[in-house]
Amino acid sequence: MDAFLPGVPGWEPIYNDPHVWHFRFNGEYPEKLVRGRERTYFEYFWNVFAADKNHSIPEADRKAYTEAYAKPGRMRAAWTYFASWPQLAKDFAQLSQTKLTMPVLSIGGEKSLGKELGEQAKLVADNAMVIVLPNTGHWILEEKPKETTDALMNFL
Repeated sequence: MDAFLPGVPGWEPIYNDPHVWHFRFNGEYPEKLVRGRERTYFEYFWNVFAADKNHSIPEADRKAYTEAYAKPGRMRAAWTYFASWPQLAKDFAQLSQTKLTMPVLSIGGEKSLGKELGEQAKLVADNAMVIVLPNTGHWILEEKPKETTDALMNFL
């Protein structure tokens, strides 16, 4: 859901876009820079990656996420996912040479990368269902909970 596949054509422009600098922001020093400032760090993403920064992540969720990620080692664990992308890109590039035959659902936001992610899904799956939610950013479940849930339930 609103996440691209490293190593599958179309990922390079996204990965190299300066607006997504956080893909390479990991390791000891970023962790030190963010420690105690988790809320400030996350506010950037909650606001910039939303279709409407005033209607993205509810305040109660913001507090819960901040509290959870402020615990020792949590930011490092989250960033490890991004740090793994160079290897994932190699793996996915090879694995995507054989298309998936099972149904695959791609859901993305119109104000995010929904269209591009749908194109990636079609490259890796013979039976890709693509849904691009209108007036929606990266936080599709928070921004459009009913539409996202309906799409998932209809797919299943």
